[in-house]
Amino acid sequence: MEQPLEHEDRFDTLYRILSDKRFLAREGLGNEVPYFIETYDIAHQEAVYRKRGALEKRLEAAGLSVASIGLFDFMIDHFKSTNELEDLFSAEKSVPKATLLEEMAKMLSVESLLVPEIARRAKEKEAHLVMLYQVGEVYPYLRTHEILSSLQSVMADRPVIVFFPGTYTTSYKEGFQLSLFGTQAARYYRAFKLDEYLSRGIK
Repeated sequence: MEQPLEHEDRFDTLYRILSDKRFLAREGLGNEVPYFIETYDIAHQEAVYRKRGALEKRLEAAGLSVASIGLFDFMIDHFKSTNELEDLFSAEKSVPKATLLEEMAKMLSVESLLVPEIARRAKEKEAHLVMLYQVGEVYPYLRTHEILSSLQSVMADRPVIVFFPGTYTTSYKEGFQLSLFGTQAARYYRAFKLDEYLSRGIK
């Protein structure tokens, strides 16, 4: 049975996988993009974020460069840089939620804004791998499956790990889908579970 992500030994396992030379070389994936979903229970998010940060530092200490992007932090920084944050706070009080959602989705274009920024940071840092987190905080303005679908056309040369508060089903019987918080489902099939990669031969 898969170890829950909140356990300390789970992060030891993650370190073992992410620091493996074969993993970094994208071995055993065939022609698939090296994208991986690491799920966790939203109830343990605070601990997960703390341990994710410790994992990043451990990888960096081992000589591996990590491009780590918190999507909520990215969103806030973007709106601050465009001087739109206060306007959005004001609009939230009077504009219908559906209208605000539509406008924010336009302002936070996945294809023209977020994906190029992820690729830029990875290249600038010469990152061995990329970590994405805070995906629940930006829903529904930014959606994980849309980000990965757009990213695969511009960056498939290094592993991307998404810390995802929910479940990821990869079954021909049950289907292939991401389920945020276990309730908001979206079809996606190009990513792997890290444990599935582990089963391919990393010891």
